[in-house]
Amino acid sequence: MSADDLIPQTTRRQLAAACNLPESLVAVLWRRGLRDEKALSGFLQPSLADLPDPDLLQGMPAASRLLAHQLAVGGPVVIYADYDADGLTAGALLYLFLRRLGHHQLHYLLPHRIRDGYGLHPHLLAQWQERATGAPPPLLLTVDCGISDLKAVTAANELGFQVIITDHHQPRDELPAAAAILNPHQGGCSFPDHNLAGVGVAFYLLMGLRRRLVEQGSHRPDQLPNLKDFLDLVALGTVADMVAVTGVNRILLKAGLEVLQQNRRPGLAALAAQAGIIPGYAEDISYTLAPRLNAAGRIAEPEIAFRLLISDDPAQAATLAGELAELNRRRRAMSDRIYEEVCQDIALNYSNSQNIIMFAREEWHPGVLGIAATRLALEYDRPTILLNLENGVAKGSGRSVAGLDLLAAVTDCQGLLAGYGGHAAALGVSLPREAVADFRRHLNDRLAVALQEARSARESTTVDWFFADGRIEPGFVAAYQRLAPFGPGNPEPRFKIRSPVSQAAVVGEKHLRFQLPQPEQNYHAIAFGQGAGLPLTNGVVEFIFAFKRNFYRGRSSWQLKVSELNTAK
Repeated sequence: MSADDLIPQTTRRQLAAACNLPESLVAVLWRRGLRDEKALSGFLQPSLADLPDPDLLQGMPAASRLLAHQLAVGGPVVIYADYDADGLTAGALLYLFLRRLGHHQLHYLLPHRIRDGYGLHPHLLAQWQERATGAPPPLLLTVDCGISDLKAVTAANELGFQVIITDHHQPRDELPAAAAILNPHQGGCSFPDHNLAGVGVAFYLLMGLRRRLVEQGSHRPDQLPNLKDFLDLVALGTVADMVAVTGVNRILLKAGLEVLQQNRRPGLAALAAQAGIIPGYAEDISYTLAPRLNAAGRIAEPEIAFRLLISDDPAQAATLAGELAELNRRRRAMSDRIYEEVCQDIALNYSNSQNIIMFAREEWHPGVLGIAATRLALEYDRPTILLNLENGVAKGSGRSVAGLDLLAAVTDCQGLLAGYGGHAAALGVSLPREAVADFRRHLNDRLAVALQEARSARESTTVDWFFADGRIEPGFVAAYQRLAPFGPGNPEPRFKIRSPVSQAAVVGEKHLRFQLPQPEQNYHAIAFGQGAGLPLTNGVVEFIFAFKRNFYRGRSSWQLKVSELNTAK
């Protein structure tokens, strides 16, 4: 912890009183750069009124006018959505909003992960066009894709489509020849927050559309659908895509979780009922809802998930939710097998000097490689790339570790690749089979310094606050929940405390469970894998922990997840 991270005691007390927060949490937020009452209030009470103006997104005036014109003439609107949860929720958001506006010429296209691969594919547009009948020229809206598809956009233009790209992936130096592009990463864009998910960019397109419809006099504001009603979809896609939950994303996610708690959308209600949860927390999305939606695009047809999201029929939604639950079970079994195989290979053949985990197999299903890579990266604290081998091509997914930009490292090796794309934490790559060994070697060398720097940065920020007197302030848990939702950019704080503990017991053969007595309540604590560690029946213990919400038999409670445990000196 640097000197700059230490908040003066007087300032800490003043801010705690002004914001009705425990001093410990003021100190946590101070370390995260929130250092006055205005910044703290904006973080603790994110408001939709604070969203930036949609016209700050470069391309918004052109995109919103073009879409408004297409609606006015009754022309076909084709929504082309990526097959993951971010793309599916973004596509469903556009589809449902335009349907509620009363537009009847609505169509959607979903590429297949295996047959088509990521991105915009002209053959799907040509197939749609063959079925179209004598309508005005179609307007194509890409969601969560398109920014790198120069040739495909040119082909779409030649097929007669007008193209609006909405995407959030990093653009290349040359941009596609689209009629309008919405992407906060494109050069010259004045939008103040570049971390939007694909569904966030789509939401902003609808904000711009509402403005244009009112400006041109075709609608009054009270005649237009309320965008807040669609924020459950925005929350779902934002959490699923693991973008930073700060700034605009925090505003959208906080409001979206409130809408999700109302459980009004038939598809999401059926999906939650199938899983046995009442949704309302970010964890419900990341651990339960998003994996089920993603399962369709990973190992089957993404249309199953899309139809669920746009369904207004509870019976149909229940059937589709059942299909997704079964697909998710199969997806989990596939990814578990890959994970176990790689763990065996690491035990036999891998050295601790390796900076990258990279394996390739012919029999691995490409749709689940990203899930297995995520588990391996967390387990071994190394970026991981897993590849499927087919027809001389190695194609797969990579996942990084906290603080390491895997996309930047892969970009340095692009001469070996046939294609790649994604962001710092997650990406996809393809390359000739014979280039895999060179790619592994070059990437391993490239990551030597970056991995060590990422680890050092994490070690230097191990603890956010030390309860030196052994007391957690009264009202702490209620105040702590105001910091949620947690996620990238707003991780769960880590605390340290020195205190007597009670009721220690080993559970599950190797895990340690105990209680931390406090004046206001006793906190239950769990230290995974530390059951053979310390005798906790007497004496004082010092440990590092994070507050975690525990779900058991439909009930939610808070517990302390212990990461380090030592006898106090």
